[in-house]
Amino acid sequence: MQTPRQNSPGGVGRGPLSAVELPVLFAAPHRLFFLVGVVQLVAAMLFWLAVLAGWYIPALPSIPLAIFGAPAHGFLMLFGVFTFFVFGFITTVFPRWLASTEVAGARYTTIAALMTLGVLGVYTGFFLGRLVAFAGCAVFVVGWGVGVRTLLGVWRDSARPDKRFALFPLGFISAGAAGAAVYSAWLVTPQPALLNTAMAIGLWLYLVPLVVAISHRMIPFFSGSVLSDYRAVKPGWTLPATLLCVVVHFVLTISDLAEWAVFSDLSLALIAAWHSVQWGLWRSLRIPLLGMLHISFSWLALAMLLYTADGLLRLTGTPAGLGLAPMHALGIGFVASMVVAMATRVSLGHSGRTLVAGRIALWTFALVQITAVVRVFAEIGPLSTGLLRAWLILAAALLWLVAFIPWCLHYGALYVRPRVDRQPG
Repeated sequence: MQTPRQNSPGGVGRGPLSAVELPVLFAAPHRLFFLVGVVQLVAAMLFWLAVLAGWYIPALPSIPLAIFGAPAHGFLMLFGVFTFFVFGFITTVFPRWLASTEVAGARYTTIAALMTLGVLGVYTGFFLGRLVAFAGCAVFVVGWGVGVRTLLGVWRDSARPDKRFALFPLGFISAGAAGAAVYSAWLVTPQPALLNTAMAIGLWLYLVPLVVAISHRMIPFFSGSVLSDYRAVKPGWTLPATLLCVVVHFVLTISDLAEWAVFSDLSLALIAAWHSVQWGLWRSLRIPLLGMLHISFSWLALAMLLYTADGLLRLTGTPAGLGLAPMHALGIGFVASMVVAMATRVSLGHSGRTLVAGRIALWTFALVQITAVVRVFAEIGPLSTGLLRAWLILAAALLWLVAFIPWCLHYGALYVRPRVDRQPG
């Protein structure tokens, strides 16, 4: 087994610094965005746990919300949490992928400020009313739009002849902005079709294909840096095929025909499983930080198999479907796990630390896997009825917090401290 390579020329640092230096927060885009992201990982689930407790525990009062809890939770998890990690990652790596101009500090600070203020406005609107939530969501979408325009400028400035690959993540991020905009429209025009479309865009045209696109580029790269005799497998047809599968699922979902997506869902499951094997899932497990990436990606195949099974059950008229199990396998198992794996690696490398998964990262990653399993089983068979389902859903929310609070505290502290190797950034 090879020792994981350092991500910076400074090598191993001299240990964590005790002083917190707020100006350092603005030294690199990932610092600012990731800090808001780790706060949101906890805040969004605390909000949802409070809502769930009011629903399922008779002794506790219900939270007085101006917007029903499920659409509020959907917005936060699809748009208001992971997007900060997306922009922290993409504004860092996009210029490097394209050998183009770096994103200026004033620009990424503006984007982060607008999106953070927007999310705060949305939270406030959940309690005070739809117009307040709309104002917050509008500010959030404006910040997102500035981000898309900035990334487009980086792409245009690139002289690389093979820069078309970057249009995939750029397109998916743009779709996410459109989804958030549709959600803001729903806030002022509460038509169910608008909400359903916004949620479908957020999952099928934004998060899922974006995480797949980033995985296609980064998992073989990271694997090749630590595994000997590694052959990177990145065929040109799989990303377009993935895009076709998710677009088909999106169109059928908003047409209320999601059960007919079984063919595209099964196709995507097979593509994902093939990639897991070709990328060396089993070999990666010898190096925990790398194994976290591969295990996260393997959830995509499992989730799409669950979607396939659910579609078949619905097509055959079977009363017991899988409910929200496939969606949570995607959202928690695939997306949340990948955020932990990718953000841990970026945070370590860009703080000058050794690329080794520590106890906190492994704790969080393991509990996220358990959280996904618990939430999936809350929708399946005898566990999906009555009081047991309620307690499993509450348990999943609590497990999420137990998983993420130590990770957020530990890695959040890195974003306001200088690199241990004294390098810039």
